[in-house]
Order: sequence, then structure tokens, then C-alpha cells
Amino acid sequence: MRRYIYRLREDELGELLAENPVPVEILNRDGEWLTFAVYDPLEGIEPLSSEEVDEGWKDWRQGFGPVEVDDFLIVPPWKKVVFINPGMAFGTGFHPTTRLCIRMLKETLKEGDSILDVGTGSGVLAIVSRLLGAGRVVGIDISKDALRACEENARLNGVEVETLLGRPGELAGSFDVVVANLELQIFEKELPDILRLVGRQAVLSGIYRRDELLSLLDLLGQEGFQADRILEEEDWYCVRVGHAGD
Repeated sequence: MRRYIYRLREDELGELLAENPVPVEILNRDGEWLTFAVYDPLEGIEPLSSEEVDEGWKDWRQGFGPVEVDDFLIVPPWKKVVFINPGMAFGTGFHPTTRLCIRMLKETLKEGDSILDVGTGSGVLAIVSRLLGAGRVVGIDISKDALRACEENARLNGVEVETLLGRPGELAGSFDVVVANLELQIFEKELPDILRLVGRQAVLSGIYRRDELLSLLDLLGQEGFQADRILEEEDWYCVRVGHAGD
């Protein structure tokens, strides 16, 4: 396999892909300029260089991300797109804790799982859970405005999310996976009620720096739970837990 290296401004690449959506591997970004590789030469554009590569060297899809051109967003078909109305700031996916939760859900969630999203806000994690193959998904929050935003965003994404006004202590039964992206101070009050609803595993985030992580792990131990996976980004943590001894 041969790949061809090019350098174009981002808007030029966007226009090119709008007319001819070919697989692109982004190699480097320098301001508005992008250096990228394709696996067939582009007509009418001279490449910077070309080289032979092993076909199994890497999945070429990894380099092809969304490209924005004015009010258009060009997205490869294997990406899952989540639409979130930014009008009400209950969470848009930009925060590290949201990204950590999504990564952990991808590792944890099984097809058909029931999911409870505690403090659902805009519903990002609930919507992502449905797109990952969850069955019943419930978002609970103490804010009516947040639940309205969650319901609107679920409709935008064509998925069904149940919404409940209240706190975890008001729920009965259990869910395969409980996800909660909250603050440590809220976990200190709500954690026993959250963990009571955990059928298999919980994904907990909103924890900043190591001292808060250690505090959360201590709280989990007091309730008979222990961490089996921890993710970190920019000093924020996401913890996956199950019953101690499982």
C-alpha cells in the first residue's frame, strides 16, 4: 500500500472532502494548516511526498476525524454522532469527566444492559448509553429544566430515555450499570443510595485530583465496593466499581 502526503488549509481540506469523501489520516496540525495522508493520489494536487506502508501498519480510520467547514460538519460513517442543544448548559461533553465516563461506558456496557444516569443533566451519558446498545436507560435529576433538556436531546438523537425527577434514594430495584458524574460532596451524601441500585457495576466520575480519588475509594470500601478500573485525564478521575470480592 502507498500513501500520499499533502498539506492544505483546513477549509480547503473540508471543501475537498465535501466533494470527494475519501479516507484521510491527519498527521499534523499547524494553525489552520493540516498535513495529512491519503491512500490514493488526489487529482490536481501535487503531494509533498509518498511512501510505501504495510497494509496492517494501523487502522487508517483512526486518523479520519470530523472536519468543520462553516456550518457543516463532515463526519465519517463509523463515528457515532451525539446532538446536544447548547442552549441550556447542563453538560455538552466538553468536560474531561464526561469524556472519561464515555470511555468507561464503552468498556463496561453490554448489549441490552439497563442503565441509570444519576444527575443526567443534558442527557449526554444516557444518550451515549443507548447508542452503545443499552436497553432501558433512565436519567434522574433534581432539576426539571435538566430533565426537559435531556428529553429534548434524546429526541434530537432519535433514542428513548426515561426521565425521573428526584434522588437515587427514591428509586427501587437495580440497574446493570449505574453512571454518576457528580462532585465528591454529592457522593458523600448520595453514595449509599447510588450503590444500592447497582446490579453489576457503577461508573463514577467528577473526582478532581488524587486526594478526592482516595476519599471516594475510602467511601466505596465502607459500602463494600472496590474499584476495578480507574481512568484519568487532566487530574480528573473516573472509577469503575463492583461489589468487593466479585
